[in-house]
Amino acid sequence: MEILERYGEPDVIAYNALISGLCKANRIESANEVLDRMRSRGFLPDVVTYNILIGSFCSRGKLELALKVMDQLLKDNCKPTVITYTILIEATIFEGGIDEAMELLDVMLSKGLHPDMYTYNAIIRGMCRQGMVDRAIEFIRSINFKGCAPDVISYNILLRAILNQGQWDDGEKLMNDMFSRSCKPNVVTYSILISSLCRDGKVEEAVNVLKVMKEKGLTPDTYSYDPLISAFCKEGRLDLAIEFLDIMISDGCMPDIVNYNTILATLCKNGKADQALNIFEKLGEVGCPPNVSSYNTIFSALWNSGDKITALGMILEMVSKGIDPDGITYNSLISCLCRDGLVDEAIGLLVDMESSRHQPTVVSYNIVLLGLCKVRRISDAIEVLAAMVEKECWPNETTYTLLIDGIGFAGWRNEAMELAKSLLGLAAISEDSFKRLNKTFPMLDVYKELTLSEINE
Repeated sequence: MEILERYGEPDVIAYNALISGLCKANRIESANEVLDRMRSRGFLPDVVTYNILIGSFCSRGKLELALKVMDQLLKDNCKPTVITYTILIEATIFEGGIDEAMELLDVMLSKGLHPDMYTYNAIIRGMCRQGMVDRAIEFIRSINFKGCAPDVISYNILLRAILNQGQWDDGEKLMNDMFSRSCKPNVVTYSILISSLCRDGKVEEAVNVLKVMKEKGLTPDTYSYDPLISAFCKEGRLDLAIEFLDIMISDGCMPDIVNYNTILATLCKNGKADQALNIFEKLGEVGCPPNVSSYNTIFSALWNSGDKITALGMILEMVSKGIDPDGITYNSLISCLCRDGLVDEAIGLLVDMESSRHQPTVVSYNIVLLGLCKVRRISDAIEVLAAMVEKECWPNETTYTLLIDGIGFAGWRNEAMELAKSLLGLAAISEDSFKRLNKTFPMLDVYKELTLSEINE
C-alpha cells in the first residue's frame, strides 16, 4: 500500500495494474486490500479488475473462489466478457467438469456473447483429454452452425487424440475434412503424424511425412525430429539417429538436450561409453549444456565400464555446476555401490537421501535390500524394511520377493517359504511369484498344500 501513499490516488487502470501485479506475486490478501481501498475511494471495479481476480484464483485451482468473484461481478451490474467466461470454462474443464463447462458456454451464448476459437478449442481439448473423442468430433461439427469455423489448432487437438487411440482410418478422414475446409496443416500437424507413426513402428512412413512437410515449405522443429531420433535409437540404428541429428542442425533447427540424451543413452546401452563421453563433452560448445539426465546416463555408463573414478568425478562436476542430483542420480549411485559390495556406503547415501528433497522411493529401498541380501546380511535387510515401513514407504511385491530370496539363499529355506506362504495368503505376492520361489527353495508339503487348494477350487 506504500506505493499508493507515495504517488497519490491512482485511477482504475492503475489499480488494476497493481492488483494484477499482486496476484501474480501470489499476494491475494494484499490484492483484496487494494480492491477494498479502490471501492472506498469511489472507484468501482470494472470487468478487467474482475477478470484479473478470477484468472488468479483459477490458475491456483481455486475455482469456487473464482465463481464467488463472478457472483460479485454480476451483483455489481458489471457485464462479463468472452474472456471472463473462457477463463472459467478452462478452469472448470481442468477439474473434469465438461458438462459444467458446457453449461457456462450456454450461459455465455444466452447473453449474446460470441465465443472465439480459443474458447471452443479449450472445450475440444478438455473433451479429448477425458477420452470423449466422439463427443469432440460432434462438437467440432456443431461449431459451424454457430458462425465459427474450426481452425488448425482444433484439428491438431482432435488428430492427436484420434491417433493416440490408434484410429488411423478416422485420422485420415479428419485430415480429408481439414483439407476440404481449406484449413492448411502446420508444423504441429505434421509433427503429430510423425510422432504417431514412430510410436506405431512405422518409421519409414514417418520419414516420408518429414519429406512432405519440407516440400510444403514448412520448417520442422525439435518436436518433428524428436520421435524419429528416438525411434532410430530404439531400433539400434544409431548411424541414422546421428545422421538425422546432423540433418536437423543443417535445417537450422538446433537439437535440444532431449535429443542428445536419447543418443547418449543408446550409445551407453550399446557399450559405446567412450563415444557417448565424446559427445557429452561437446554439449556446452554446441549451446546445449548437459542436464541432470545427461550426467546420470554418463555416470552409469562409466561406472559399469569400470571407470569409477571418472564416474564419481562426473557427479562432483554436476554439483559444482549447480545442477542438483535427482532421484535417479541417488538410485544410480546406490545401485552401483551395492553391485560392488559397498552396501554400507549405499545405506549412508540412502540416509542422505532421506534428508534431501528427493525422498527415497520403494525402488531406492529395494536396491539396498537386494545389496544386503546378496552379501547375506538378512538381519540388516529386515531392519531396512522396518525403517521403510516406519517412513510410510510401503513395500511392493518386489520388496517381499527380494527378502524371501535373501532368506532362502542365506540357508533358511523353510523359513523363506513359510514367509512366502504367509504373504501369499495376504495377497502381498502373486501365485506366480510363489511358484517361482517354491522352485528355487522347494518345500514339498507347502507345494502339495497349494496344489490341493487349487484342485479343490
